[in-house]
Amino acid sequence: MLIKNAEALERFEKVDTMVVDKSGTLTEGKPRVTTVAAAAGFDELTVLSLCASLELPREHPLAAAIQAAAAGRKVTLLDVTNSASITGTGASGTSGGRRVAVDNAALLEDRGAPSADLEARADALRREGATALFVAVDDEPAGVTALADRIKVTTMAAPFSAFNR
Repeated sequence: MLIKNAEALERFEKVDTMVVDKSGTLTEGKPRVTTVAAAAGFDELTVLSLCASLELPREHPLAAAIQAAAAGRKVTLLDVTNSASITGTGASGTSGGRRVAVDNAALLEDRGAPSADLEARADALRREGATALFVAVDDEPAGVTALADRIKVTTMAAPFSAFNR
C-alpha cells in the first residue's frame, strides 16, 4: 500500500477491514492439501484419487498440491477420458464410465449436486483459510478437498484486535 498524502492517511483511519491476496509474498506460495472429506458412499482415498486424476493434465499450484498429496498417500490415479478444464474453477471428465467433476460449490449446485453436509464442512475449512474443491460423481456429491498455503514466518502477524474495533 502506498499513501501519497496526508488526506489519504487520514481517510485510511476509518478503514476497519483490509483484504490481502498475494500468494507467494505473504505466504509460502506452496499450497498443500489439508483435508479430504468424503460424502456418504465414498472414502477419502477415492475422493483424492478422483480429484488428482482430473487435475493431472492441469498446470497450476492447486493441481500440483493435489498431485503431491496423492503421491504422498500412494493413491492410484485413474484413467480419465473427455477431460475438460473449466476456466477458473475446476475440471470434468469420465472415469470408469462415470462423470466426474472437481469444481466450486456454485457450479456443483448448477449440476444438481448440492450437499448441505459437505458445504458446512467446506465453510468451516474456508474460515480456516482453505480453498475448498468439491468432487462430484454422476452429479452426486462425493467429497471436498481443502487446500491452504502457509503464511511465511517472515510475514508480520497483525494482532486480531487491531482489526476488530
